[in-house]
Formats: sequence, structure tokens, C-alpha cells
Amino acid sequence: MIIIRHPTTYNSQMKNEIKRKQKDRPFQHVFKRTADKGVVFYRVEDHLVYFSIQSVMARRHNLPILASTHMFTHVHKMTAASDPSQLEAFEHDVNTVFTREYNTEYGRTGPLFAAPFGRATRRDDKLKRSSLIYVLNNPVEVRLAKRAIEDRWTFLAYYDNAFPFSERPVLNKCRWALRNAMQMVDYEFHGGRYLTYRILNQLFNDLNKVEKEQLTDYIICRYFFFDVERCRQLFGSLERMISAADLTTGKEFDVGEESDGYNDIPYREMCSLANKYKLIGPGMPLWHLPEERMAKLADFLRNESTASELEVARFLHRGLVLKKARQPAKAQPKFHAR
Repeated sequence: MIIIRHPTTYNSQMKNEIKRKQKDRPFQHVFKRTADKGVVFYRVEDHLVYFSIQSVMARRHNLPILASTHMFTHVHKMTAASDPSQLEAFEHDVNTVFTREYNTEYGRTGPLFAAPFGRATRRDDKLKRSSLIYVLNNPVEVRLAKRAIEDRWTFLAYYDNAFPFSERPVLNKCRWALRNAMQMVDYEFHGGRYLTYRILNQLFNDLNKVEKEQLTDYIICRYFFFDVERCRQLFGSLERMISAADLTTGKEFDVGEESDGYNDIPYREMCSLANKYKLIGPGMPLWHLPEERMAKLADFLRNESTASELEVARFLHRGLVLKKARQPAKAQPKFHAR
């Protein structure tokens, strides 16, 4: 007996079946830490290069990603890979390309992230929601933000807002430098290319502080790759997901993450101090100081911030080069970059 279904009914059933399979697909909480447990994200450019590489590779590998949070020393992601090999191929390509870009920009060699990366599979919807909230709430856990949506590098603010941290530019009123930068971003995106340090350094160099914020928002919006629809299906709506992040915290013990404590503010303080003396930027002068000056800088960072010896060592990617006991900040000489 042949049953003839109306095309509309058939298409509706097919769509429902696809949605059911997508809903039943397990999620993977991915955790990646640097090989030496040191800082990797110092500059906005570091975040944007990594973000744009993820965007290009996620599309290339057809990998759904629900969230990704950049911390100073590590990255968290929530993916919905169809099988382990898809996720491994994606992470291999992201690591290879970003490490090459990073090493070229900063004059370093060797691997950047530890291998293998940590992962934990989530099949139950409750566990999926809990893990996704954990990924988003990492900055809250370490006191970098009061809410996940307030931290730019959770990208949560971009799920339904194109310019959450700046004023939307009016093209016929903004300066030529910003218009040109946005056009260059469009050109690279439509060509299926990630943004390199060379391009970003060139684009940001011609912009003022306000325009840099606008371009950063524009880049994230243009390269945005998160599967918002899966998030809606999991929580019922984006509003519920954001509310859940505001109300919930948690721990994930099965992804291989080691806790360094509950405060990443010292890394932010050290970035600010190093920026003040122009030690963070293209070429990363911070990493290429003579040993004697590196030791003095380590003492300076320890005394001018709330960082511990271990946090200073991880910020500088050096051994414990501190030679003096901590003293009151007012008794310390100012560090001179030259």
C-alpha cells in the first residue's frame, strides 16, 4: 500500500525529525589551557584573531558551537560535534593556525596550548544547560565581571545585540578610517579568511579609542558563529539562558581544569601596568627584556598589583624570577621601560 503524503506535511515531519536529532545530539564541554599555564590573551587583537579563526574553522568543519569564553590563561567552549573526530579536526586546525599567527607576531616558538585538550560529554538536557552556564560564567567565578553578559569575551552580549559595548556607527557620519576598516573586515570575512595580526594592527593603528571599540564590536558581529537556535531550544529562549547565567554558578570537575583560585583580577592589573609602559603590543616587548630587567619588572608587578609570585611568573612566561620579598608599593621605584 502506497501512502501519498502532502508535501507540506512531509516537509514539516522532516523538519521536526531534524530538530529532534539536533536536540538529542550530545554536547561537548571543551577546555584548553596554555602549555605552560601562562597568559595567552593580553590584547584585544589576541581575542579577535582567535575568535575569527574559530569562526572560519567552525564553518569549514560544519561544527555547531553554542558558546566560547576566553579567559587569560585558557578557553572554554560548548560544542555539538557529530562525532569525536569532527571536534578533534576542528581543534587541531584552530590550534595550528592560531599558534602560527601568535608565534609570528610575538617572536616565540613551540606549541601554545597543552595537548590533549580536556573534554566532557553532556547528553542530558539538565547537564547541557549546567555546563553551558558554567562556560559563560567563568569570568564571574574569577571576579572579572558581575554578570556573564557584561564580559565581552563570553560573547553573550552579542547573541542579540550587534554593538553591545559601543555606539553603532553611522556610516555617512563616521571617519574614513573606520569605514575603511569595516570594509576590510567585510572583504576578509566574505573571502572565508580569518583576521591576522598584520591586518588588525594596521586597522586599529588609524583609529581613536571610541572607533576601536566600534570596530571590535563590528568584527565580533561579522564573524559571529554561535548556534543561537540550539541555545533557544535548550533554554526555551535567550532571555531564560541569560537569567540562568545570572542566577547560577557551578564547577566542572571532569574536563581536566585545575583551579588556580577564584580571582583573575591580578592578570587584569598586570596587563594595565604593562600597557602603561608600552610593554604589550606588536612584537610583545614584555617577553624580550634582558633577564636583569625582567627580574626588576617581576618585582615591580608583584608590588604594584595584587598578583602572587606564581601569577607574575605565568604573566611573564618565565620561572620564578622574583628576587625580593614583597614590600609596600610606595617604597618601590617606578619601572622604566627603557
